[in-house]
Amino acid sequence: MTTKSSRLTRRGLWSVAGLLVVLLVGGAARTTILTSLGRAMATSDPLAPADLAVLTPESGDGGEIEVSDLFRDHVVTRVAVLVPQPTIAEAELERRGVRSHAPPLDVLVQLGVPPNAIVAVPAGEGGTTESTKALAAWCRGRAADRIIVIVSPTHARRYRRALARVWQGPGPLPAIRTTRFDEFRAETWWSTRRTLRNGLEELQKLLLDYVSHPL
Repeated sequence: MTTKSSRLTRRGLWSVAGLLVVLLVGGAARTTILTSLGRAMATSDPLAPADLAVLTPESGDGGEIEVSDLFRDHVVTRVAVLVPQPTIAEAELERRGVRSHAPPLDVLVQLGVPPNAIVAVPAGEGGTTESTKALAAWCRGRAADRIIVIVSPTHARRYRRALARVWQGPGPLPAIRTTRFDEFRAETWWSTRRTLRNGLEELQKLLLDYVSHPL
């Protein structure tokens, strides 16, 4: 028996197969189509003063830099970091006093954000569903802050849709801001193996999101 999830997955795979065909077609039409898809993924709201910037697990390369610049330029006055629960290996390294890399909170402090301006928000396993629910729940018990959420370019559209489904306020839906320091560019994302792979993976997830949640 074919389940709904398997049908949705099949649709997504067929959609990605169609994109691969587009990649094989040369000319201006291919560039136009792929650029439009890149821009659809990398949606970003206009920058405006806010009370809070949120660093998500999906902020990608340079998320901490983006947040620290917003704080330094007085666009925001506070920073929230969505912190996924550690994996078994990460917890064991911490128990042994080993840090394989600096946590986002430490990076932000090194970039000039004072510790008293940073708050850590538990984000479950840290995926899109968990982090958007964690952010929405945390904000429901607070004042109607103006919020900017930092995500990677490939993830921006899908994160906004997921957040909109669980957002209950107070205040308006947070603005989505993509980091400027990610390698993904809407006009050239298909030209390197790394950004092509990331773009195709995210497009499949975005297409499945539209099929699963049409509105």
